[in-house]
Amino acid sequence: MTARKTENNGCTTWIRKAIPLLVGLLLAARMEAAPARTRSVDVLVIGGTPAGIAAAAAAARLGRRVHLVEALPKLGGVITWAWLTTFDMNLTPDGAHLTRGIFLEYYKQLGLSFDLEEAAEKITWAVWREPLVGSTTNAPLLRLLREGDRIVGAEFEDRDWQRTLEVRAKQVVDATDDADAAAAAGVPYVLGKPRPNGEPWMQPATLIFRVRGVDWGRLVADLLRRKAAGADPARWGVNGKAAWGYHEVARRYRPTQSEVGLLAPNLALQNDGSVLINALQVYFVNGLDPKSVALGMERAQRELPHVVRHLREGVPGFEAAELAGWAPQLYIRETRHIVGLYPLTAEDILAGRRFQDRIALASYPIDIHPYVPGWTNPYPPVRIVYGIPLRSLIPRGISNLLVASRSFSATSEAAGSARVVPTTMAMGQAAGVVAGFCARLGCSPAEVARRPELLKEVQRLLKAQGVYLGE
Repeated sequence: MTARKTENNGCTTWIRKAIPLLVGLLLAARMEAAPARTRSVDVLVIGGTPAGIAAAAAAARLGRRVHLVEALPKLGGVITWAWLTTFDMNLTPDGAHLTRGIFLEYYKQLGLSFDLEEAAEKITWAVWREPLVGSTTNAPLLRLLREGDRIVGAEFEDRDWQRTLEVRAKQVVDATDDADAAAAAGVPYVLGKPRPNGEPWMQPATLIFRVRGVDWGRLVADLLRRKAAGADPARWGVNGKAAWGYHEVARRYRPTQSEVGLLAPNLALQNDGSVLINALQVYFVNGLDPKSVALGMERAQRELPHVVRHLREGVPGFEAAELAGWAPQLYIRETRHIVGLYPLTAEDILAGRRFQDRIALASYPIDIHPYVPGWTNPYPPVRIVYGIPLRSLIPRGISNLLVASRSFSATSEAAGSARVVPTTMAMGQAAGVVAGFCARLGCSPAEVARRPELLKEVQRLLKAQGVYLGE
């Protein structure tokens, strides 16, 4: 007994002596493997959103060195963090794809509606497979490095390595949802929908949530029955893992809080049989104010059990549905609209304008969720093909910056159409091509928009990457 105890004590003593050595070796290995604190590239992309991923890939495919930096621990933006797993499509009148290029690569892998985990894996792989793209996650922006009207680099808080990362670049793409880098650079912006008397309006936020126990087959059978009976396919339908409808069920819902509401649910079937639901609206959330966002999240979480109970009573297939979680972040539809060389307007969309400097085509309806309870969208749910001008991606005051996100230069109404993921990915691809082009030639994005010979070459490069710009 004594011998065994002595043997164990000896082993314990050896382990205690070895621990500092092992820790030292691990730290040395980590420091040896650590990436450089300062990097120099052709194009810096700030924001690992779908638009940012498209921008990074597009610039890299022109042979430019790119570094992509995301403030959160994972790439993917609203897909990863807000669980937005159904694409709002841009289609021609006969149903063909308008948004092609890099977005279409994603669409062919994922489909109209897709599994959250599968999408996150493919998004990450889409960045890793580009040999000229480096990436850093979990690294919020600390400050921009300026020389006159140019951003020559940026410093980030690299939380994984607990240090500051400096990235220097010739061209910069701000692909953050809220144009955070542009705002930090002093670019002027409009917040939401301005009102003459009072605070600006912003579209409501949504908390996407998960339910289990849905009989998907019964739900689909009911939707197909309604389709056969002549239901409007824009309001009722099913397409693979996506389903939508039940407006009357949403209208009958009586919220327990005045700051929330329910719209007709958009449903996304997941690989594990659960269903993600996009339906719960949270009003009066300022996406730039952490306290407002936290309060909106709290209200949404409080409302969810009541919403699930209501869906169980009104939607076929939901009789045994149970709440199984919710997204880690609210889906924010609107915050800043930067002041660019040209603000896209609702009139441009309704007129189907195809600008000479267009870098993408879109057709998603002007989809404005109610700014306040009871407000009704005045725009019809029709698809009109229109162009996104390059000038709307170029902010005023900074010569080597492009903004590719829902915060591009547009009115609140026009952003109601152009804020969707396929369109922002098209903006991202265009921004990446322009940034890569200018990094090579030493020109500015504004020069590209102004000089026909440069614009024509950029549009040729976009088409070579599969982008459709029409005739």
